[in-house]
Amino acid sequence: MENFSNSKIDLALAFDLGYPSSIIPVLKRHKVSVISYWGASISPINSGIKLLLKKLEWSFRQAKPDYFIFESTAMQLAATHGRGIPNNKTCVIPLGVDTERFYPDHENYFYAHEQLNIPRNKKIIFYSGHMEERKGVHVIMQAAIQMFNQNAELPIHFVICGNKQGEEKRFVEMLANTKAEKHVTFAGYRTDIDKLMRSSSIGVIASTGWDSFTMSSVEMMSSGLPLIVSNLQGLAETIANNVNGFHISPGDSNTLANRLIELLNDDSLRLKFSQNSRDRAINNFSRQAQVDAFTHIIKKHLKS
Repeated sequence: MENFSNSKIDLALAFDLGYPSSIIPVLKRHKVSVISYWGASISPINSGIKLLLKKLEWSFRQAKPDYFIFESTAMQLAATHGRGIPNNKTCVIPLGVDTERFYPDHENYFYAHEQLNIPRNKKIIFYSGHMEERKGVHVIMQAAIQMFNQNAELPIHFVICGNKQGEEKRFVEMLANTKAEKHVTFAGYRTDIDKLMRSSSIGVIASTGWDSFTMSSVEMMSSGLPLIVSNLQGLAETIANNVNGFHISPGDSNTLANRLIELLNDDSLRLKFSQNSRDRAINNFSRQAQVDAFTHIIKKHLKS
């Protein structure tokens, strides 16, 4: 890095670059502006003396990024009220989705049914994401078990994507010998997620731990899916509660089951939420909007 003084670099956009960092002093010596883009939590929330000390650390530290971009307001708050970074040194740019790839057609599109051997009369409840504990797949399984215990003839099927190398085993064990067992498919890690979403009727993300701002939620919205998500940090920001979906308390499988039944039984509400999801994705989370926002921030920090 010490050899780039003649390379005419004016700005560095770094991912998850905190401070202190050994690279920042080098960039500063060469008068390079530094923007740090964060896709994860930068700090727990602090208060009182600890937050004051964090603000003092920011004030006195020379080697630090000039500006921070976060994917959600919750992540921005972790910076301002966790690390003590001034609010005017931060902004929020949500994730952007390719709205031309992810679009709705779930009333007439049966790709997932054909690929996964699901009867066409079944409405698909869809999840895509990681399988670790905090992602709440076990909550979805609990809701599925409850729903089929109440009505074994429900015309629904759960499709869970993202599992690899046997990650689904513990969930399969949860379902064993229940009425829901034959109504859940673990579809693995796939490249046809857009087509599977297009075949689905409702999206679910039931996280129980920190969730910044999930790409799958934006993709589901763009695909016209009503969404039920946990009321957690950035995840809650992806939807408008009671407009294109519902918030649930983390870990509340009972409410998840009830909300799913409500949407399944009310075609007009489900279709209304579907259209609202698509509109919300286009108006707030398009890839072009993300690019435009990044371009604006970068231009502001480029040397004149």
